[in-house]
Amino acid sequence: MKGLLYLIPNRLASENADRFIPFHNKEIIRSLKHFIVENLKPARAFLKLAGVKTPFDDITFYELNKHSRDQEISDMISVLLAGNSVGLISDAGYPSIADPGEQIIFKAHQNGIQVIPLTGPSSILFAIASSGLNAEQFTFHAYLPVNENELKRSLKKLEKEIVHSGYTQVFIETPYRAQKIFDVILKQIDASLYLSICADLHSKNEFISTKSISEWRKEKAVLKNKLVVISIGVAG
Repeated sequence: MKGLLYLIPNRLASENADRFIPFHNKEIIRSLKHFIVENLKPARAFLKLAGVKTPFDDITFYELNKHSRDQEISDMISVLLAGNSVGLISDAGYPSIADPGEQIIFKAHQNGIQVIPLTGPSSILFAIASSGLNAEQFTFHAYLPVNENELKRSLKKLEKEIVHSGYTQVFIETPYRAQKIFDVILKQIDASLYLSICADLHSKNEFISTKSISEWRKEKAVLKNKLVVISIGVAG
């Protein structure tokens, strides 16, 4: 019998993190002896929070990131084919969404392994749901280009898509780039469109606000060192 691949959501912030782990998830997590993780340290901290008592020396961890080779992914699949159930955990939020994981999930489907998504936080869904913008039709882009000229071209392309289709355009940004991206958006995007900021979810500094670009130009947000999801669109 093949093992099961569980998609296990991780906390978004450290404050009151225990309340974001459903009891059913804890039962599953405590039963597993194999985990595919983005990084060991946050994964182990999460398992402790979930009440795992098994010594970590008795748990097998497999790191999955952008440097993982095809053979390493095949080896992880072999663990599942051997009958061991495995938990997939990213550093924060839902695994495989703008995080490593889709390769192992795809391979699991190819090998007839059941994939079970567990309930838990996803910053992207929380952001679009709380934005007040079109949440029925949206496009998620993960990260925008680093190069400033490419960034400007991408933003103009997103702007045309919003005007043409009405789809909300959603992307995430790293703490060290969030302020720069925001400032470029205010210069590049039409003032009549709306921008929603969802920053530091579930933390004591949580900030969620939707305003028109023209309003943001008058009242700029401070996003330096914040985990941010940005949505741009028209009123929902």
